[in-house]
Amino acid sequence: MENLEFKIDTPRILKLLANDIYDSPYALLRENVQNAFDAILMRRQKEQFEAKIVISIQEGKISIEDNGIGMTSEVIEQNYWKAGSSGKNNSEARKAGVVGTFGIGAMANFGICTELRIVTRYCEGDLTFESKAVREKLEIGKRCIEIKEAERRQEPGTTVYATLQQGVSLNIEKAKSYLLQFVRYIDVPVTINGQLISCQKYYEPQKYEKDTHIHEKVTNKGEFSYDLNLYISNTNNGRVVAYISDITQNGTSLIGDVFLEQNAGVPIQGLRRGFGLSSLPIASTFNLGGVANLSFLVPTAGRDSINVESVDTAGRLLASVELEIAIKLAALDICDHNTCFLNYVNNYGRYDLAGNILINISGVDDYMKLGKVEPNMHDKAVYYYTGTDKALIAQYTSDNTILLLPSRDYPRRNIQMTMLNQRNIEAVSDSAQVLKVYKTEEITINEFAFLLRLTSFLKDDYLIPDSKAYFADLSHGVSCIAKKEDDVLNLYIARGVDSVKSVLDIYDSDSRLFDGFVKDYIRNYIYQQVAQYVPSTRREGADALYKILQRNKELYTIEKYERGEIEELMRDYVIGNRTYADVIRVSEEIMRTHEETVKTEQVGIIETVLPDIVATNTITDETPKQDPGLASPPILMTDSDTMMKILKTNQAYPQLNRFTHFLALSDRLFNSQSDFFYSPHSTRIIWGMHKIVYIFTHASNMLTLYYEIELKHKLSENNTGGIPIPTTTIVSKNRIFVPIIPNLASYFDFTGASMSFYVKFDLIPEFNDRQETILNEE
Repeated sequence: MENLEFKIDTPRILKLLANDIYDSPYALLRENVQNAFDAILMRRQKEQFEAKIVISIQEGKISIEDNGIGMTSEVIEQNYWKAGSSGKNNSEARKAGVVGTFGIGAMANFGICTELRIVTRYCEGDLTFESKAVREKLEIGKRCIEIKEAERRQEPGTTVYATLQQGVSLNIEKAKSYLLQFVRYIDVPVTINGQLISCQKYYEPQKYEKDTHIHEKVTNKGEFSYDLNLYISNTNNGRVVAYISDITQNGTSLIGDVFLEQNAGVPIQGLRRGFGLSSLPIASTFNLGGVANLSFLVPTAGRDSINVESVDTAGRLLASVELEIAIKLAALDICDHNTCFLNYVNNYGRYDLAGNILINISGVDDYMKLGKVEPNMHDKAVYYYTGTDKALIAQYTSDNTILLLPSRDYPRRNIQMTMLNQRNIEAVSDSAQVLKVYKTEEITINEFAFLLRLTSFLKDDYLIPDSKAYFADLSHGVSCIAKKEDDVLNLYIARGVDSVKSVLDIYDSDSRLFDGFVKDYIRNYIYQQVAQYVPSTRREGADALYKILQRNKELYTIEKYERGEIEELMRDYVIGNRTYADVIRVSEEIMRTHEETVKTEQVGIIETVLPDIVATNTITDETPKQDPGLASPPILMTDSDTMMKILKTNQAYPQLNRFTHFLALSDRLFNSQSDFFYSPHSTRIIWGMHKIVYIFTHASNMLTLYYEIELKHKLSENNTGGIPIPTTTIVSKNRIFVPIIPNLASYFDFTGASMSFYVKFDLIPEFNDRQETILNEE
């Protein structure tokens, strides 16, 4: 039998092995900087000194200098050049908190360099040694690495000189970017060609001085104790920032700290003594990013991850911190805006923390805290409804009930439903029931008058031809039920509710105002329930209204002062400067755009100009708030006429939705489009720069009328926005007034003799396939 010789191509194996372990030629920098940092940590165990790591990158040459512990000749031979052996696997190195312990750092250099030379002096020795290895001369089992005592004595530390193989070059900017992820937070100055890339701070408390700050020592809560500094933003949806220090695990102190920031956009980066290791694969319910600078984090040999055991420990620490964040956040109202907090409560079933989460009341911008919900509150029964039927919502929104509407969004909805069930809140049935109908002989004279006026106004103002109204006892405390039976709209009004009582009292005290109070009651309590039966709010109503408005537009004449513009336009057409299409387009624009002037004598006081409005009011504290997004009827004052163009009041009347300023739309719009405003509509306002735009949308959502105001003075830079407002359109005999929202009112409080602005309006139909047919009719 013949035995074969075991042979290894040493240079080739070194290149393959180094390239396999380290995924980038920049790994040479990382490994040597890590060794330099470890050497500094070990020297710090012995003495105080000004540490530094200096990197120089030149064409084909790299040097990494440190003033750490340095090496003796024995360490050079037994540890530095010996793969798999490390001088940092001892108690002294572990106490210093060194990062690397695998003993393969020198090997990584030969992935991209052909020659490696080191000059080093041990901090407690007098001799400086120089050692050199050439990749092509390396051979296992042979003494092929030079070592000698240097002639020049250097300061303690080590300098590594690497000669790059041909074709390999390191970009300085890329080198900085690569190393930054590892050395950004170490407390040792690291420079590359003179530029500092380390000594940065991840925790700077002054950045969060405007946030709510909670400082607490977390103890006796399981495996970990720590000092917690928590910052909760009072804006920005309650974003949280946490700094954890003075950490102990089962009574044993851990070296390091943790900085976490919600929605930071980066994962949690694992650090050891500030040196970057790898991101931690830990799921965070609060979407926390930041750094975990912990001494127990151990990198794998390839440096591309952290070992499983230390990741598990870090995960348990993070879970403890997230629980504390959730507990502290739950005590603040802002928790309702933090989606991650809602996820935490839902995912972990911590409904004991859900007390400050809100739930919508009756589909309007009013909310209640879940922790305050009880089956009976303020002598009112509390129910919840999971559907979206607006008529049903209106039925259960009354003086005697509170109706809660769970959100449509997960996980808020799941939390709300769980809490409502825990608190024994009853879900409403699909429809309320009429328990008893009172006969005519059972009701009073003023109640009978109320029912007569109710049906009369439904016919005259809302075009409902056949309706009957009754007083009744209704289930679930609802105030009104509307039912269409055999083409007749039957209205059942809960007898004895406060909203009706206030109207009945007016009948006896001031009968002149009775009709106004009934109309006000219909607008505030009845309309949303009967809207689906109002012809003008449906498609056929929108069709008819559009034809009327088109006819008005055709009948509307051009004023004298506009003829100059039209004549000039026609001259351009005759001489060939404009096409016929241009003439049509521009003439329509002239018709829509004009200047509006308000004189001082045209600014009036609401109480004087329209006294019946302020005298007529059925709204109480129990009245459901109007949803700004829903179409509502106008306030009709068609018996009154006025020459005023701005109306003001110093009192915020609830029947005017607390608006104090009203602006008259232009006479031109009144003449051509006023019929639009007799129908129920929604109102939205958009403003910014010089413009304020009102957008009125018909209840059918098929007609939109916009009215644009262009001020001659620009709005302030931060005064921009857009909101729906509760429709509070006032229609008088010769004017249409619309509310001016509070943060725009000052622009109409002029001090001179008059103010002028440009206005433009247009009607936008949404009939789509039917529009052309409508335009061709009559």
